Amino acid sequence: MDYRERILARTAELFQIMGIKALTMDFIAVDLGISKRTIYELFRDKDELLLHAVEYWIRSNNSRMKEMLEKTDNVIEAIFVMIDHQHKQMKAQNLIIFEDLKKYFVRLNASWHANREKCREFSVIFALLERGKKEGFFRNEIKIDVVDTFIFELVNLFHTSEAIRLMELDRQAAMDNIFLPYFRGICTVSGQKLMDSYLHKLEY
Repeated sequence: MDYRERILARTAELFQIMGIKALTMDFIAVDLGISKRTIYELFRDKDELLLHAVEYWIRSNNSRMKEMLEKTDNVIEAIFVMIDHQHKQMKAQNLIIFEDLKKYFVRLNASWHANREKCREFSVIFALLERGKKEGFFRNEIKIDVVDTFIFELVNLFHTSEAIRLMELDRQAAMDNIFLPYFRGICTVSGQKLMDSYLHKLEY
């Protein structure tokens, strides 16, 4: 791991613990045991460092998620594993940090949409959609780029919408009322039956 990646990895850990406002360049330098000058040689300021650290954090999480989902038997099982993993992760995290990260999510969202190939490299949803079509559980006529973008926007909206925050809509409610029904809607008949069987198991 080079200096740049080491700084990004540790900064991503620190903002989850301390929040963005309390985290300073001085603290990061002392924590890493390097000079602040070394950080400034790689990142113009705290804002640029955090932007790249948030992207590093998202990429790392998505990479681990993709590895985990590759071990599932089918794409429907993968969806439920992904939802369960995200739910547990959110319960373990301080939700206040997502309010602090709002502007970074918005900026990264714009950057990714300006370069779809860059987004596709690590998009968990894109990989799931490709797999679902290949396995015959998602309808063959769906356009992966369109659906991937739509779900990406929904996730972004969940993190950044003031209206959703005021509704106090938790992640589980979003999964049950928005994401699962949407995935079921793009399923083939066999995909819907398999999804219903998983839902039935969860009820017992």
